[in-house]
Amino acid sequence: MNEVPWSAFTGLWLARLPWALLATAILAISAWVRGSVSGSGVAGGVVVGLIFYLAGDWSLWSLLAVFFVSSSLVGIPAKRLRPQLEHRHQRGARRSWQQVAANTAPMVVASLALPWAQLSGNPVLVNTLLVAICAGFAAAASDTWAGEIGVLSRHSPRLLWGLRKAEAGQSGGVSWLGILGALAGALAMSVTGFLTGLGVMAFLVATSWGFLSSLLDSLLGATVQALYVNSEGQWTEKPHDPQGNPHTLVRGWRWINNDVVNLVSVAMAVTGAGVSAVVIGSPL
Repeated sequence: MNEVPWSAFTGLWLARLPWALLATAILAISAWVRGSVSGSGVAGGVVVGLIFYLAGDWSLWSLLAVFFVSSSLVGIPAKRLRPQLEHRHQRGARRSWQQVAANTAPMVVASLALPWAQLSGNPVLVNTLLVAICAGFAAAASDTWAGEIGVLSRHSPRLLWGLRKAEAGQSGGVSWLGILGALAGALAMSVTGFLTGLGVMAFLVATSWGFLSSLLDSLLGATVQALYVNSEGQWTEKPHDPQGNPHTLVRGWRWINNDVVNLVSVAMAVTGAGVSAVVIGSPL
């Protein structure tokens, strides 16, 4: 394999930088105005957006844009329910940099290798990375859509482990409406990947791993993710109350919060889709 000169990287990034700055700034500002992200979330989103655009141009960046925009829009019907749940969830209505990182870190790692693969003339590696990145976004959207749509279900969700009833909005709880939302989220990102150049097989691989990762997310949420009970006997994902008093742990491990669960499930989708692309072999 021919060695890739650093000048090739520099020229590629400099050519993309103006558009990367413009597109990412528009996305970050619009998300902040809508209240979708906090100040730290804006900073994290700008860093991630620049990396995706510089690494893969608009086709890769569009996956990030569609994920954040669609996740905001799909949550509008459940907006009236948020005040009842925000004080219980680890994250509130706005994503912080931790949530941004948990949902995108595996794709960032894959995208950093993409320019080298492209300039090295390695189509198999390029294809593998693109499919893996698309699957990662399918996983993130699948989980987000499942939560935003599933909370609207008229029937009580059930924990994926043991099938016991859970309260609406509780991590690990699944409903048929939420499962349909998870599938729709995975499909939305896979369609975006297809429209930006991925093939039919890549579409199927990304959708499958994205949806499966959402089920893994629910399984981890129902078993090992930390769940607490506050002084009023209500469940919460927060380890402490506003005054710093600890809540009682009733399930899972303290160090496994929602961010850890999201990171693990997205990483599984990225890894699984990448391995699938290698096994299938031909351009997807």
